[in-house]
Amino acid sequence: MCAKSSTPMSASHTKAWLACKQNLESISHMVYMGGREMRLVKAETIRVTNFLRKKGSNWSKADIAKLERFSQTLESRIDRYMTASSWQVVMLVTCVEAYLQDLLSAAARVGPELMSESQQLAPYADVITATSLDELANDLRARWARGWLSDGGPTRWISRLEKMGVRGFPSDLAPRLELIWGIRHVIVHAAGIATKDFVKRHPEVNTAVGNRLRVNSRSFKAFLAPVGSFIELTDTYFLTRFPSLVDPGTPKASK
Repeated sequence: MCAKSSTPMSASHTKAWLACKQNLESISHMVYMGGREMRLVKAETIRVTNFLRKKGSNWSKADIAKLERFSQTLESRIDRYMTASSWQVVMLVTCVEAYLQDLLSAAARVGPELMSESQQLAPYADVITATSLDELANDLRARWARGWLSDGGPTRWISRLEKMGVRGFPSDLAPRLELIWGIRHVIVHAAGIATKDFVKRHPEVNTAVGNRLRVNSRSFKAFLAPVGSFIELTDTYFLTRFPSLVDPGTPKASK
């Protein structure tokens, strides 16, 4: 499964799911490295604390300089850790959006009815430069998928997927995903500083306008559950509707 979730995992998956899984596993390496960095910081803090206790009030100028260097280094390492943790949210959102776009494009290839109401038109330049009709059709499907994705966020996507026939989305899934997407927006567009709109939309974060959003490894891991539920349920539906989407690397579900 792309992320830990209480949703039962299907034995079969799509190619888009497999790519998402591999990408999220790469992100997990960064989470581990961040945790390792904090463990080193903790060990160093304990060492310095013990050193100061032994010294008591007998501090030399060298001791004070050493403590100042440690303080600067500690602040810098924590800032790097928090920055890396925040940008892991950006990567997480990117992986989910790439998954959904790739899945929709692939599904439209085997199920043209998905694009029955699409107004996709191929520019003349694309028509005359396309090497085949299949290439042109692939481009139109990709544009349709990108347009589908850009029409709103998680709440809108879940609503549209449910109209398609996806079942089982938890009632609180949309707001949980919206929080993740909201944090991603603030990180990318506001350098991680909480905006008035973010504070209004997500009072559960308990922050004030102008504060820097902090995402630690525990917070990030908590984001994986709703993401996992969303992807698993979506993937299961599309595989049930279009069995040919199964990735050759995963076994087909037994009937």
